[in-house]
Amino acid sequence: MMRIFLLSLSAALVFSNSYSQEAHHGGLVAKRIELLTAKGTRFVPVDLFKVVPSSSSTDALWKDACKAATLLQLDATKCTELIAEVDAFIRLTLPSPTGNVVLELERIDITTDDFSLIAASTGRRVELAKAAHYRGMIAGDPNSVVALSVFEEQVMGIISNGSGERVLGPLENDRTGFHILYHEDDLLGINNTMCGTTEATHSVVSDHGTDPVPDASRTTKCVRYYWEVGYDIYQNKGSLAATTSFITGLFNQSATLFANDGIDVTLSEVFVWDVASPYGQTTSNGRLNQFGVTRTSFNGDMAHLIDLGSYGGVAWLNTLCNAQTRYRMAYSGIYSSYSNVPTYSWSVEVVTHEQGHSLGSQHTHACSWNGNNTAIDGCGPTYGSQYSEGSCPIGPVPTSAVGGTIMSYCHLVSAGIKFVNGFGPQPTGRIVTAVNGASCLTVCGNSCDAPGSLFAAGVSATAATLTWAAIGATTYTLQWKPTSSGTWTTVTGIAGNTYPLTGLTATTSYDFRVLSVCGGTNSGYSATYTFISATPCPDNLEPNNSITTAGAIVLPRELNALIATAVDVDYYSFTTTVTSDIYITLSGLAGDYDLYLRNSSGTQLAYSQASGTSSESINYPNAAPGNYIIHVFGYNGAFSADQCYLLYANAVAQSCPVPSDLNADSITYNGALLEWGSNGVLGEFSLQYRVAPQGNWTTVAPVTQTSYSVTGLLPSTAYNFRVAKICAGGQLTYSGIGNFVTLALPCELAPTVVVAAKVFLDGPYNSSTQLMNDGLRTNGLIPTTQPYSQLGYTVLGALTTTSAVLAVSGNNAIVDWVLVELRGTSSPYAVVETRAGLLQRDGDIVAVNGTSALGFCVNPGNYRIAIRHRNHLACMSGSSFALSSTATSIDLTTSTTITYGTNARKISGNKMLLWAGNTEPDQELLYTGQNNDRDLILLTIGGITPTNSVTGYLLADVNLDGTVLYTGQNNDRDIILTNIGGVVPTATVLEQMP
Repeated sequence: MMRIFLLSLSAALVFSNSYSQEAHHGGLVAKRIELLTAKGTRFVPVDLFKVVPSSSSTDALWKDACKAATLLQLDATKCTELIAEVDAFIRLTLPSPTGNVVLELERIDITTDDFSLIAASTGRRVELAKAAHYRGMIAGDPNSVVALSVFEEQVMGIISNGSGERVLGPLENDRTGFHILYHEDDLLGINNTMCGTTEATHSVVSDHGTDPVPDASRTTKCVRYYWEVGYDIYQNKGSLAATTSFITGLFNQSATLFANDGIDVTLSEVFVWDVASPYGQTTSNGRLNQFGVTRTSFNGDMAHLIDLGSYGGVAWLNTLCNAQTRYRMAYSGIYSSYSNVPTYSWSVEVVTHEQGHSLGSQHTHACSWNGNNTAIDGCGPTYGSQYSEGSCPIGPVPTSAVGGTIMSYCHLVSAGIKFVNGFGPQPTGRIVTAVNGASCLTVCGNSCDAPGSLFAAGVSATAATLTWAAIGATTYTLQWKPTSSGTWTTVTGIAGNTYPLTGLTATTSYDFRVLSVCGGTNSGYSATYTFISATPCPDNLEPNNSITTAGAIVLPRELNALIATAVDVDYYSFTTTVTSDIYITLSGLAGDYDLYLRNSSGTQLAYSQASGTSSESINYPNAAPGNYIIHVFGYNGAFSADQCYLLYANAVAQSCPVPSDLNADSITYNGALLEWGSNGVLGEFSLQYRVAPQGNWTTVAPVTQTSYSVTGLLPSTAYNFRVAKICAGGQLTYSGIGNFVTLALPCELAPTVVVAAKVFLDGPYNSSTQLMNDGLRTNGLIPTTQPYSQLGYTVLGALTTTSAVLAVSGNNAIVDWVLVELRGTSSPYAVVETRAGLLQRDGDIVAVNGTSALGFCVNPGNYRIAIRHRNHLACMSGSSFALSSTATSIDLTTSTTITYGTNARKISGNKMLLWAGNTEPDQELLYTGQNNDRDLILLTIGGITPTNSVTGYLLADVNLDGTVLYTGQNNDRDIILTNIGGVVPTATVLEQMP
């Protein structure tokens, strides 16, 4: 049931803000700063303030609001310089008579790339004032979180740790640059909160589960917020620039609290009423309703109206992706200041609290938690019985040394709320689940995704450097093994995105994979990358470390050799007999090697000095006949005792030019488009490719274009290729070597988890044959595209089948599409991955090809399995199964497979079936009353004549025969009545899903 939360606050609040009654969950912001510090990141020292000496006149500026405070003078010039600087990391010192506060901060972006600032008076975009937004920690205090925004003439920030909140900001209406730093406990305002919760009349979306989500504690998607700012805030701040500075600073503070628990939010638009707004209602609920009527569309996923009304906050519960925009809204009445002193922390609490409701979390004192519908804390009901939410016992009230979380009412009692507590594990779990499961959202920053772009660089006979794309995780965990082995070697705590792997066996295939460690949670493992260690380098021409001992070669020549020590150099000599163009390439480099062409006396003719391990190449045209020297060496002592380089040299008579500019494009797991330049001469070419570095060449000739698509390649494999122009007489002079690596085999072809599930649907089930009827298929009504995306589910993988699959008859004939979910073990409400499958008459669920078991791309491990059908009640296994790439059989048609909850399946003889009749896709079967399942059958056939019938792929077709009937033989209505008991029409059957 959807709820609307009303928080009315009549005065500024004092927060003693202490730690949550739940175990500390977040802290991801501080953990990131600690990681950056450990990696040697330099935090640039910054000083923006000086202490203003205490005097009666200066103390009078804050004495009416605070028991104690520090007055600071801002240097606005330094603010302007800081905003213009490119330094991403700063160490800001806040001076204080009792000791400096040092903040370690990282600069962040709080807005989307297409952010808009709109003024109501014109309806046009306005340029956003320059600013620098930061988040971080108090130096040396891992149990702290800081949000700070620097503008050209002011700074606003929240500094939170175990002692509570400190507020930094300009004095109200001050033009001298005076800022105040104070602790919330020293604010003289009185906690005089009026707060209420009412039940809305709209059942929009069900609540999520009841436990934290340890295996998915960071969002993989981002929520874009539209903030609308009331006219009274504009009047209070005096200008559009000052208003937007205040609002974006406030958003940074709120977004930092979300980020500290691994939840990504960003600001897509700010709309400022710089003329009178239409919102005149005098309650928070009234203003929210006005907002919904006025703002029928907005640039964002969720919308929030913010003004200075003393009405508290209100938000719809759990409304991400709701089709009606008014349900994706919240309202917050905030405070700009209290007696001349800024009160950001209360404003941050209100907006963050209300957005927490919108994203799926109830109050912590609601009877909705702990897996048994009890409360996390009792702060609200302890303050007043009117704040009880449910009939469960009042939860514990944390002490002031422990305190409440963002979604609590602990500010009403002595416990207080402390921002370092964040939302707490269970509310965070619900929000993360809601965000990750929201089909309308897209991915954005700092999610705990598995790394991509795996690669093995510098592969030698005994070592390789393993690399992957860094995604901002805290650390990474690596697993590697010989491909032929079943046992992984695990390396944990890798801070960067490279790992030097040693101890390899030559000419052996190896696999590796990586997962991200994001504070309190891990990603799944990446796809596996396979590479082959090098064959030991022959290096047959040593010693050749001088011109006089140069190894003699005959062109064209391709050879492998080593720069084995820091002082090793290699020389090679060759002779040409006619004027030629000399081509030399040096590839497969272990370090920064350089390549020179010299004449016989050692004089330099040409050179190549690409940086790092980039390949080197020399094209030396019109070379006179004579003796030449190739010189290879490691720049600045670069060498490798294991990894050979590949040298290719050729001298070509000018009548037959050598192709150049080799490139590999459109690379897949089994193919690539190879391209080259013809050097202005068209004709036929000979292409050769091989497994690097010393496989046998495969030749393709003639090729009449300057590109060729090769197929049939091995996945995750390095290849060489080269091209020659086919000249008169069949002369072939091959180019230098090009290199590419094929992609890993996609999960769709090699799933990491395979499930052979079996289920029976009550609607089409025939107890005599113990098979399901396939009336939808025989009538040609099953769509080739799965229907569940249109019902709001996020479905991954293949979404369509073929007519040929649907033409199969017999026991393997298709009955309908079903949805299979893999769910967490300890948090069964957390959907890890969802795939659409085809249900056969005998109950087998197969992939879209009609034969294979259903594959998933999650990391092998323990999972529960849940199965859904569009008009049957879903069910889930009562325990987890160890799943891997070998198909695991899970038979939900037998009573020996235990399911979650009570009476989750219908009994038919010795078989178990999913309950039929859920025509209004929700969580219960109803024959009468609001949202009952019977009425849709009558409406589908016309709503007047009960003997009518309608044919189609319809939710009201309970028995799945392709025809909707309200009365008569094989009607769809009676199934619902029978399933609820057949006697009392008001009885129900509840879906047993968390």
